[in-house]
This record gives sequence, structure tokens and C-alpha cells, in this order.
Amino acid sequence: MKNNFKKIIFSLIIISIFSIFMNNKVEASTLLLKSSNTEPGINEQFYVDVMLTTEGKIVNGIESTITFSRDQLTFIRAEEGQSLINLWIEKPTLKGNNITFSGIMPNGFEGVIDPFNLNTKLPGLMIRLIFEAKKEGNAKISATSYTTLNDGKGTVDNISPTEISLNVSKVLTPYIYQTKEDNARPEITAYVTQDPNLYDNKYVLIFEVKDKKTGIKNVLVKEGKRDWKEVTSPYLLEDQTRSSIISLQATNYGGASTTVSLNSVHSKTFSLKNILIIVLVLLIVLIIIKKFYKVINFTKI
Repeated sequence: MKNNFKKIIFSLIIISIFSIFMNNKVEASTLLLKSSNTEPGINEQFYVDVMLTTEGKIVNGIESTITFSRDQLTFIRAEEGQSLINLWIEKPTLKGNNITFSGIMPNGFEGVIDPFNLNTKLPGLMIRLIFEAKKEGNAKISATSYTTLNDGKGTVDNISPTEISLNVSKVLTPYIYQTKEDNARPEITAYVTQDPNLYDNKYVLIFEVKDKKTGIKNVLVKEGKRDWKEVTSPYLLEDQTRSSIISLQATNYGGASTTVSLNSVHSKTFSLKNILIIVLVLLIVLIIIKKFYKVINFTKI
């Protein structure tokens, strides 16, 4: 009887300890993949939102690799306009059938406040990926990621891999996904600098472009009469004399664009020195002409 009683007490203690442990357990952050269409047709574009839920923790950094079925899907682009990532270490980059990205949320991210329940935190958008279905069959999109905690130590918090399945139908469904048009224009901050550690102290254009609606589609630069060309920051100027006006144009996925210009430092207009030289040359020419006419008149006499 006593032995049975001891067994019961021991079992209750174990259950209590286990319950306390489970209640105090800190859940790992979770990455969610949400597709706008799980059964796209051939040639149909759709998006997949990469969402992060922190399970009550505050994170300030994330690195992720998204893998997709390359036979069935084509990666079109990434839209970071509404991403909660403020500083990009690596913007979404396609490498084979992997899309990698990493970035920082300096003030930390704990979740998006639910307007209907202030005590609830909703997942936050990290990136939106646009795909196009190209072949019938089952397609998979998976993610492996980790976050860093905003604890002053950069503690790494591994995220369990996640995956979604799509069924690409054989029906031809041509559709191009376009972001809703928005009148808001991109914001551009740009300046020219020289740095011994950057391009051997040559003139370099540094710029930052932001668009929190649709994301930046491209950035173009034009130096003087040269053609427009797509660039990234930092950009080594072709005109190292700094005598050309620099124009920088950013366009978002909504079609809105912003253009800024940076004036030249060394103007191509005549300087005072050049003007004096020209005046001196003209005076010399006038003196020569005057003497020439005097000689002619003297000869006639």
C-alpha cells in the first residue's frame, strides 16, 4: 500500500515538473509561407508572402533561404516595399533554385499589433516573392531560416524549416501579377564622395532609395550627355572630372518615379582665367591687324 502511495506521489511530482517546464518553455520563432494561389495555371503569376511570427520574443535580424521547384516555377521578382526589414544586408537574390536574403530590424520586431485584440501579435511581412507557373505538376516552396534576438548579444534563434505545396494545373492561364498603382513616389538620398577605401579614392555616387508601398523596380543614372543606365550603390562615376550634372531616377513597381540631380563641381563654363586668356589673345590679334594695316597704308604712300 505504501509503495503504491509513493508511486502516486512520485508520478504527481513528475507531472507537475513537466507541466511547469512546458508552461515556461519559450517557443521558437516561426516562418510562414502564404501563397495567393495554391493551384495556379500555366503562365499564371502569383505571390508568396514570407511572414515571421516571433512567439513573444523580440528579434532584430533574419537570414533566410527560400527553395522552389524550378521545373514547375519561375521566379519573377521580389517586392520589399512593405517589408518590416529596414536595413538589407542582402536583398533577395536568385541563386539557382534558391532565393536568399538577410536584413536587420534595428528597433526590434515582436509582432504586428492586432487592431481588434491589442494583446495579440500577428505575423509580420519579411518579403513578397512573385512566381510564375510554367509546367503542370506538384511544386514545393520551402524555407530555412534563423533570426537573431534583440538581446544585445546577437543570440541566434533557429527556425524550423517550413514548406508549402502547390498544384500547377495544365490549364493555360496567362496572368501577369501587377502591384496596385500608387501615387506615392520613391524617396532618394544621394551624394558624391571620395574615400581612400572605396575605388582608390575616386569619385563615387552613394545613394539610398526607399519606397514603402510597392518597392523599388530599378534605379537609373545619367552623367551629362551619357545614356541612362541601371546602377546600384555605390556607383563609380564615369566622369571623374566632376564636370557633368548627375541625374538619378528611381522607379517603383507601381510605375511612379522620382528624379534628382546633383550639380557638377567643376563647371564647363569659362572660368575667369579662361576669359582673361581669350581677351589677351584678342588684344594681340587686334594689335597685329592694326600693324598690318599701317604697313599697307605706308606702302600705298
